[in-house]
Amino acid sequence: MIQAERLRLWPLEHCDLGKNYQWANDMELCRYAGALPMPKSLNELEAWYNNASSNPETSIFAIKLNNGAYIGNIEIRNLDLRCANCELGIILGETSMRGQGYGQEAVMALCGFVFNQLRLHRVTVHVLEFNERAAHMFTKCGFVQEGVERESFWSDGRYWDVRIFSLLESEFRSQATKLATA
Repeated sequence: MIQAERLRLWPLEHCDLGKNYQWANDMELCRYAGALPMPKSLNELEAWYNNASSNPETSIFAIKLNNGAYIGNIEIRNLDLRCANCELGIILGETSMRGQGYGQEAVMALCGFVFNQLRLHRVTVHVLEFNERAAHMFTKCGFVQEGVERESFWSDGRYWDVRIFSLLESEFRSQATKLATA
């Protein structure tokens, strides 16, 4: 478990699949997360969970408020210990919990784990060009946009750019200090 001020990150458990089923069938959420195709069946979700659970390069955490409310997932994927980097992904499935800083808090908590426990050097995220809310949140966490994969994602009958952001360990330490003194 990873503890933050208002939330905890728990390894995703089989009992969490019910909420994930709801979220996987939320058209707007999946559009912003870049998840395809819709709808998802419980069997597909079960296969996703089993695959992720057995993949040493992936760790999925449930984002749970201190009162126990399950509001989303955050994950480490493509973990590369030799090069000391990984990718991060996050969804806040509970619409009412968005815009309250929970995403930023979860990202900073997971980055603390990545840099302090796993001793990685770099975290990368991919953000669809129309997801301004996510781009803003990652920037507030200290991530720097370093590039664009031009027209690399197909959705809504057209191609979209994917923005690439990264955070280095030194940048995380600087940002964590800024947030602690704010």
